[in-house]
Amino acid sequence: MKVTSAILASILLASTSQLTLAEEDPTIAIVNGNNLKKSTLQFYALERRQADPQSTVPVEQLADDIVNMQLLKEQAFKKKLDKTPGFEARMEFINLSMLSQVAMVDFLDNNPIPEERLKQEYDSRIGSMKVTELKASHILLKEEAIAKEVIEKLNKGGKFAELAKQYSTGPSGPKGGDLGWFTPQRMVPEFSQAVLAMKDNEHTKKAVQTQFGWHVILRTGQREGTPPTFEEVKPNIVAALEQEHIQKYINTLREKAKIKLLTNNMNK
Repeated sequence: MKVTSAILASILLASTSQLTLAEEDPTIAIVNGNNLKKSTLQFYALERRQADPQSTVPVEQLADDIVNMQLLKEQAFKKKLDKTPGFEARMEFINLSMLSQVAMVDFLDNNPIPEERLKQEYDSRIGSMKVTELKASHILLKEEAIAKEVIEKLNKGGKFAELAKQYSTGPSGPKGGDLGWFTPQRMVPEFSQAVLAMKDNEHTKKAVQTQFGWHVILRTGQREGTPPTFEEVKPNIVAALEQEHIQKYINTLREKAKIKLLTNNMNK
């Protein structure tokens, strides 16, 4: 089992849930004699936020949704839908998935990565890294023919900023196309490669095509930048090392386990 970013996202959700649910669990509604707990509401709210981080649904509406779910659940029980093979198989998978996530959260809680290890990782990968920053302006166009027209005007002495204000369809157009300072990684590869290949105060002789359209680019500078600080990238380092940490743990479990894959049954 390879730990993916999706699994780690689920782990984060589960971890948050555990912290939230450590408090008392009062009843928030009674439906046909069945108590609906605050914990159920909290899980539902977390699920909604995971699907849509910008969600701001009122708690009363969330509670109303939970009540509706309970009513539908009761109908499912009346029709014994919980006894169907499909439902039982799905519940088996949900049980497998949730318990495996809880086990990973428990492992990380009890085996945290030391701060010293995080700083070592930062120093080896980022601390001494050389950072190149570029400065450029661009004119974004929808058609190559118009881009050629703009380049021809530049070749005849046209002012880049004025042409950007006149022709560019991008958000930087009103500012004369100025993109400010940026690292190559911030831009799409085609754009960054073109800027890196240019000299300062030089514009592209041919328009550069990217997923956004056609770009006429003016490079205006290059300098050495500073790498991000430890605190800035710490969450990313933690996530990467935790993924390795969990994978090693799983590998250890696999080494001790008796596993037999029945490939013939998989293909039936």
